[in-house]
Amino acid sequence: MFAAGQNEPRLAFPRLPETVKPGFSTRGLTLRPFGLYEEDLDVDFDRTPRPFLVTQILERCTRDHQQEKLPQDFFWDLTVGKRIECLLKLISPEAQTKIAVTRACSNESCRQDLEIELLSEEISALQEEAYANEHVSMKFENGQLTLRRPTATDQLSWLNSRFANEATAINEMVRTLCLPAPGESLTEEATVSRASSIQQCLDEHDPLIDFKVVVHCPYCEAENFFQVDLQEVSLRRLRQAQLGLLASVHNLARYYHWSEQQIFSVPYWRRAHYLDLIDRENS
Repeated sequence: MFAAGQNEPRLAFPRLPETVKPGFSTRGLTLRPFGLYEEDLDVDFDRTPRPFLVTQILERCTRDHQQEKLPQDFFWDLTVGKRIECLLKLISPEAQTKIAVTRACSNESCRQDLEIELLSEEISALQEEAYANEHVSMKFENGQLTLRRPTATDQLSWLNSRFANEATAINEMVRTLCLPAPGESLTEEATVSRASSIQQCLDEHDPLIDFKVVVHCPYCEAENFFQVDLQEVSLRRLRQAQLGLLASVHNLARYYHWSEQQIFSVPYWRRAHYLDLIDRENS
């Protein structure tokens, strides 16, 4: 059972789309840090498919105003971009937090490692601007098309589907996201012909899914265009937090001869004090 710890940091939950709010108690939603409690050790980062992995993490770390968990359906109904935004919030709670990633220069004669620093505040602003409208609209010569952003439920459906080839998969994914504009009947042929444009439009209006950065190499002055998987970056950081928790349990068990159950019966902030005392003695 979850019990909020003394002085536990509480993070405001990202702004929710209106389509998600009905049916759920979303008042006063907050996030708590990952890697504090025993339940965080139950997350299997190595063998759990990504959609399930993200859902498990968000379910553990999200609470309403009564400190109650939300049902899993809530997290499956969130857009993929909003789920990534939540993960980024967990690894970068402060607005000025820098998220560092490393990429090799694309110039074959250089290939120097480039340190890319992404400011969480700027990423959040980019997401906020993109989500100003609930849906994504595309104008064509003969009308307008409205699309919804993909949700985790869509991901799960596509994951469980069999497609003849990549083109078929893309066309089916796009078709499920299209909401025909008033007076327009969207045929399969129309969907197929517009698939490439629709995919590009969705990428532009859900920037955290297809996140790109431009970096100038200080060694060869080449301009690099990198695609950064923000979900993968976040999950890697959260995995490190889990490993840190395991290391803490190991140190406390070795020093005090406590069982894992006894260790987690101690509030996380007191465990931190004990670990600090151990470090001081070892120093």
